[in-house]
Amino acid sequence: MDRLFKYLPSRYLDAFVGRGEVLFRSLSYYSNYEEMQARGDRNEGKRVFSPSGGLIVTNTTTGETSSRQGTFVSTAQDRDIFVFCMSKELSPRLATKFTADVCVEIIEPALFLARIRTALQLRKWVKQGRLLHGMVDYYSPKTEPLAEWAVPERMVMRKTTDYAYQAEYRLAFARGDALRVENVGVRIRPVEDVAAPTLEDHPKYTLKLGSLQKLVTGQQTHLPDPTAKGDGVHLNLSGHHF
Repeated sequence: MDRLFKYLPSRYLDAFVGRGEVLFRSLSYYSNYEEMQARGDRNEGKRVFSPSGGLIVTNTTTGETSSRQGTFVSTAQDRDIFVFCMSKELSPRLATKFTADVCVEIIEPALFLARIRTALQLRKWVKQGRLLHGMVDYYSPKTEPLAEWAVPERMVMRKTTDYAYQAEYRLAFARGDALRVENVGVRIRPVEDVAAPTLEDHPKYTLKLGSLQKLVTGQQTHLPDPTAKGDGVHLNLSGHHF
């Protein structure tokens, strides 16, 4: 399994590497987190469909069809699904987007995942201790969802193509039956609909794995003052062992 990268502020480095504290946040948090544009995605935990010609709506009573402007939105139980985000890319652009001054290279990803699974299996509220993991698949909102709109397990691992540059590798688990097929809410979102974001009261959960020092190496990033002119981020690729 190829190496993975976790971008984070250096103030969290010891908690992650030294103590093995892995913070999973709910999908609802990321869909509201607009202050950091790289992570703020109003369609997180959703499958959206917004064809350029409008949605074709069928009246089930009369059988008549009509075109309607807006976006079809299927939403998983986003307060009960928790994710931890990494990347397959070591990139100055990502360091800038995530305002990270440290990038941790996970050189033993299989062992890292094994420790996550073991921790989940000890928590009875995680159904079957199940861990979803893999590369995020990116899609265009103009692509028909087919049956995907009803499968939360699939929706969790997909994002729109606006975020393809992140090359995200995601870990996810759920509380209760949040991943059950058809456990979603559906609606047509008006074109002008803009939800007010909030960072308050979103569930999170920290898995405590113990020291990860044998599983990782460090990459130090150097971020310029965002108000200063310059050529962007310099990423030191030499790395060092923690």
